[in-house]
Amino acid sequence: MILEASRELCDQEGLSALTLRRLGKELGVDSTAMYRHFKNKKDLLSALIDLLFADVPEPDPGRPWRENLTTLMRAWFDIYRRHVGLAEAMAGQADDQPRLFSLTEWTVHELRRAGVPSTDIGLFHQAIYNHTVGYGLVAALSPWMTTPSLRDEQRRIYSALDPAKFPDSSAAAGSLYPDTDILFDFGMELLLDAIEERVREVATETDLPR
Repeated sequence: MILEASRELCDQEGLSALTLRRLGKELGVDSTAMYRHFKNKKDLLSALIDLLFADVPEPDPGRPWRENLTTLMRAWFDIYRRHVGLAEAMAGQADDQPRLFSLTEWTVHELRRAGVPSTDIGLFHQAIYNHTVGYGLVAALSPWMTTPSLRDEQRRIYSALDPAKFPDSSAAAGSLYPDTDILFDFGMELLLDAIEERVREVATETDLPR
């Protein structure tokens, strides 16, 4: 009940609204009752974030690695889209929760299934993390990138630029500021293509005569 009330409060009013006193008021109990379950707000947030990441499904070992990583990254990103009030807290959460450990385990496992060399695992894992969390923060903190009317306004601004000074930007104005979900998928596919290309490079290097 405490975690669900915390989630609803953050979703509706943002992280700043979440205090133990406010939470007690929402639940109709004294705020000190919260301390029977959580040491402080940080402890509460850690438990809440861990709960939210339960929505990320475990990869299916019977599916190709690329499909599994696609499903994992989209589910991860969708958590940010659904809970923008908690995005900053999620991005700042240390990877010290069971479900966050699982995210790393699943990602690394799929990279190994893909054939990524051990020396590159950390690079690709971090690239996946940065892409997913980065776009999650954009979705939460940059309304001019996610709100259609604001994106339209940005395109109008660029289309009105002096073509003598900004010939390429003004000419491309109509394609700038695409939908955030489309952008996320576009970047994800580029990243997955890069993984496949790296695996091919390694295979080629291995086949070269010594």
